[in-house]
Amino acid sequence: MREIELTINKLAQELIPLKDGFEWFSNSSDAKKNEIMKSLDYCIYQSHPTVKDIEEGLIKSNLKETYSPCVLIRKKPFSEVRQKVLRMNGLDQERSFKLLLSVFSVADERRRKTQCIDGCDHEWHQISGL
Repeated sequence: MREIELTINKLAQELIPLKDGFEWFSNSSDAKKNEIMKSLDYCIYQSHPTVKDIEEGLIKSNLKETYSPCVLIRKKPFSEVRQKVLRMNGLDQERSFKLLLSVFSVADERRRKTQCIDGCDHEWHQISGL
């Protein structure tokens, strides 16, 4: 697992405080932010978020429902808007990171409690000791 993916998974599993994760993202260069967003997309894809996960992620993010990424995710199917949300710039990119990290966190937690409840060999579910 690459360092960025490890950090994203630690954030999603709350092994790193979210505040620190938002600072990490905000203080990154534009190129690094794009790399982080691509890695976050990969993580989200692997977690297979449901409509319920997306709604819970919206709530968990504490973002206003009127922010562009939140509006997009609510208006159309996630699979249709995910790439658009990932490619947002400026303040919307930071909001997108927060929103998508929250969605990933919810979806991944659901999978750990259902599909992986009896243990699994998913590398990203074995990081608590790293």
